[in-house]
Amino acid sequence: MSYPTKYTRQYDYVSYQNANPSRPLPAGQLHADLNAVVGSLDETIEFLKTSLRSDGAIANGAVGLDQLSTTVRASLGDVDALDEIIAETSESVTAAAASATAAATSATDASTSATAAATSATNASGSATAAATSATNAANSATAAATSATSSAASASQAQSYSGIPQSIKTAAYTTLLADAQTQILHPASDNNARTFTIDSNANVAYPIGSAITFINEINTVTIAITSDTLVQAGSGLTGSRTLAANGMATAVKIAATKWMIAGAGLT
Repeated sequence: MSYPTKYTRQYDYVSYQNANPSRPLPAGQLHADLNAVVGSLDETIEFLKTSLRSDGAIANGAVGLDQLSTTVRASLGDVDALDEIIAETSESVTAAAASATAAATSATDASTSATAAATSATNASGSATAAATSATNAANSATAAATSATSSAASASQAQSYSGIPQSIKTAAYTTLLADAQTQILHPASDNNARTFTIDSNANVAYPIGSAITFINEINTVTIAITSDTLVQAGSGLTGSRTLAANGMATAVKIAATKWMIAGAGLT
């Protein structure tokens, strides 16, 4: 969809009114300008519908992995993003190793020159020693750079780790998004109504296997449903929608492409 047409006034009403103070504004031009305003507003509203829901929230599916930074995608468990970070780190390691090799080669050349100069003068020998010391320092710097790069790679591979569980509060029926993985969804005590929270299907939202969503209910009941995939209650093996009682908490974990298992207190 292209951007909405920007409204531009077609007629100079001020000049007309100054020249004709006792006459009404020209209806034809006024009608055309108002139609242009309506057209521009209609296009703007339709354009906004592509990214916003009627409740003002971002539209479902409007933001995908492609709109997120590499670091954020890696924290959500996106394997391609993790590979990008690791690849960048590997390039840094390779560059550091190449610099170290070049420094070592320069050191060898300097040492050879110093040895040759030593036969001519003691001062030349001293210069060679200084060059060897510089080469050693360069090699040490390269080793430190390689160690730092290795640490960065380890950090990148653990980027999806998170020490807490981010929370979102829902007071209406809700269908989960990709961003809900590794988070908690709370039905607060202030909303004394039965609600239904639905785990979207793998066809709509391809959660990585191992994704977990925790549901917490403070009041009334919450039905935990699933669109077209399978939701299995741990222990009983029952499938389908589950009911979470007041003060109940349950966690659903994706164990296969179209299968989730759920367990918790107050879950039936």
